[in-house]
Amino acid sequence: MKALAALVLMLATGSAFPASERAAFNLAIAGTRAAPPDLFDLIVQHRKEFLSGVRETISRAPAADFAKEARALSQAILSRTHFADVIHRFGMLAGEMIAFETPKLGTPAEKKAFEEASAGPYRFPGVSPPSAAGNPDAVAASIGRAAAEFREKNPGPDAIAARLVSDETNLFWAVWIGAGGDARPARKFEEKNGPYTIAGAPR
Repeated sequence: MKALAALVLMLATGSAFPASERAAFNLAIAGTRAAPPDLFDLIVQHRKEFLSGVRETISRAPAADFAKEARALSQAILSRTHFADVIHRFGMLAGEMIAFETPKLGTPAEKKAFEEASAGPYRFPGVSPPSAAGNPDAVAASIGRAAAEFREKNPGPDAIAARLVSDETNLFWAVWIGAGGDARPARKFEEKNGPYTIAGAPR
């Protein structure tokens, strides 16, 4: 119960994304590259809706229960919500997650280093077994721990960017499989065979 209360407090006191919109877009797009192939194709088809969802949520302090939102999005897919709206919600979910996890950047040098790291490439540990089974709880817990871990361990901008992309990718797998999507492609990214490299943004 104490852990849940701490998570709620962290979510309620999160800050908006401290870097540029371009950095947020780079990270959000990277999180789709190792996502379920069918979902990736839909995001490409509805990329304007996806990016508008990211833009809407990085500019405000996130206050999200990511497991609850993931399950709600799975249900929206099962309920045959129009896919343009579904992909917009995926973008909102990505934007909230990116805004929540990214630590404050206290100096111009820190911001510059993070901006560079946000362009990738990124090391991706793989799709976790819970996400591959459609269960968002593990990745939601990872998202909840991220801000505290970044403060305590100060892993550097490349590791932070990689964690953001990894958590987004796993969150998207959990949503898609939770909605009955094909789980077989996740075997290409099993954690036991990782890590993998996700390409960065064009330079």
